[in-house]
Amino acid sequence: MLLSSLNIGAQQVKLDKYPSIPEGLMAVFCDYCHPFHSGIAKANRGGRGQYIGQLTPDNNIYGFGQYIADNETSITGMFRMATLIFGIKLGTHIVKVGSDTHYISYDLTTGEPLSIMKDGEVITIPDEARKVYKFMSLSFKSGDRYVGETVNGKREGYGLYHYKDGAFFFGHYHEDEPYGYGALFRTDGVIKIQLY
Repeated sequence: MLLSSLNIGAQQVKLDKYPSIPEGLMAVFCDYCHPFHSGIAKANRGGRGQYIGQLTPDNNIYGFGQYIADNETSITGMFRMATLIFGIKLGTHIVKVGSDTHYISYDLTTGEPLSIMKDGEVITIPDEARKVYKFMSLSFKSGDRYVGETVNGKREGYGLYHYKDGAFFFGHYHEDEPYGYGALFRTDGVIKIQLY
């Protein structure tokens, strides 16, 4: 579990937002996926949209990638045999960060967390956490843009960093910096897995 703790006065707020992927397991996943080529595949989710990301030698969706639906919603993260195992599901009004069974959802209008879903149970977000945990878009002087989780306005949690040249990075952030494994999606179609 990824317990994010936050001090608010004398109180500490802990959110079990989504499962924590042990570093060793993440390393094995990255090592396994590293040699896979990157490419484009028609999505098998009802036949609409496309997947851009890592593919096995048999062209199965496996590794880091992004599925973009015809309605402009997207799913970015880690896939195994065309199934998302962890990532960001960006809808038109709500975004979910985590796995299919354990995730936090945010309202895209306000950026505020709505609830946590864990093993079929809906967990309410405490009011004090709603003030500091957000899903935001941050723009930088360089022309780059971050879209993802923040705590007190700083990058904290999972997000997408979009470079002005069209490349983007998916990964985890801690204390406003990339932290752990992530994937850089370059404009030439190459996906570079990185450890920070």
